[in-house]
Formats: sequence, structure tokens, C-alpha cells
Amino acid sequence: MNKKGLLLTLCLAALLVGGSVVWANEDNGKPKLVQLVSEYPSLNQVNYAVSAEQWVSSDTARVIVGVNANLNNAALDHFQEKMNQNLASLAKDASWHLTQFDRNEDSSGLEQVTAQAEARIPNAKLAGLRVKAESLSQPGSKYRIIDIQYGPSDEDLQTAKQALRAQVYSSIAREIKTLNKLYSGQFFIHEIHFDPAPIAPTPTAYMMARAAGPAESSGGSVPVNQKLVLEAQVLLASKV
Repeated sequence: MNKKGLLLTLCLAALLVGGSVVWANEDNGKPKLVQLVSEYPSLNQVNYAVSAEQWVSSDTARVIVGVNANLNNAALDHFQEKMNQNLASLAKDASWHLTQFDRNEDSSGLEQVTAQAEARIPNAKLAGLRVKAESLSQPGSKYRIIDIQYGPSDEDLQTAKQALRAQVYSSIAREIKTLNKLYSGQFFIHEIHFDPAPIAPTPTAYMMARAAGPAESSGGSVPVNQKLVLEAQVLLASKV
């Protein structure tokens, strides 16, 4: 292979490994290959897994109420206002959110209305809630408890996830400190990959609470716990 071909081969090899080519001029003005310079430094790497867990406690439940009504136009004008009043009477200080509202005209000319609303209600206030909801029913409208879901709220879980990430970061910081002390290096975080689905539910507590039913959930506030586990793959590195 001639000199020109050798230079081309070395240049191609440098580009393939992510390096760059540094040139200098000979006396006759023709370029000469001096060295190959890598764009990325060589690294010592430590790859490991870290996890943190926390129990999230909740003394409230998600209550879903369904409403079905057959109304004339006059009653329809005041239906939502009346429904909001009835929902407010179910539990003091509960914040109800309307999640579904459908209306269709039947063959008799009446409006068929189907609605759903939900709120977080303390467990201590769930006793007799089903009976209380049904007592709101009147001719032409029916109220019923569709479901009661025990366990932490989304806000509780998000707060716990933030706390778990802080625990993971603290653990990584301790790992870096240990590595730097043992190997007299300057390790840093190269990559962190968090598990996108960290929730590990506890079906036993959940199912026991659901089996008890709203009428039997009296006698005080009993928190329902859910275990949250956060796992991460960590890559630490230091320059060689």
C-alpha cells in the first residue's frame, strides 16, 4: 500500500472510532498525519442497580356516585344544581368532580340523563354511605354508589415517588464517595435509568377493605397502605 492509501485508511479508522485527525505540514507543504485524537475520553465505568421502597398510607377512599334521571325540560334546567346539592349532602367538605354527563331524548319526549361524580372521602365517613345515597333518589331520578376504591390518591403516590427519587440520589452520592475514596478517582453520574412503573400494589389490604363494603367500614379511620418501590440502573464513570 502506498503512502497516500495508508493515510486514507488511517483517516477512515479514526472516523469510525469517533476520533478526529490532526495534521501538520512538511517542509514541502504536503500534509502529514501526526496523530489520532479521540473526541471522547476513556472511562472507568461502574454499572449497578439501586432501589428504594416506601409504604404510602391513606385514610381516604375514592367514591364514585352514579345518577340516572328521566326529566322534562323544566326539571332539566335545575337538575345539575340539585345534583350538586345532593352530592354535597353525602359527605361534609368533600370536593366532588363531575366525570360523566350524557343526555338523550326518549320516545316519550323526556330527557334521559346519566351522570357520574367522584370525590375522596375519609374512611371514617363511609359508614352507611350507600344507604344515604339511595335515600337521595326520588321519582324520576336515582342515586347509587357505583364503587368505593380504597388506597392512596394519585397526589399521595406522586409525593412518595419524589421522596423515593431523593433516596436514590442520596444512595448514589454515597456510592460515588466510597469509590472516590477507594480508588482516588473522580467518579460522576454517567447515566440513570428509572423503572417507569415503580408501583407494587398490596392486594391483600385492598381486597380486605373492599370486601368489608361501605356500610361496614365504620368504627374509625383505618389507613390502607400501598407499597411503592422505585428501581434504577446507574452507570458511574471516571476519566482514565
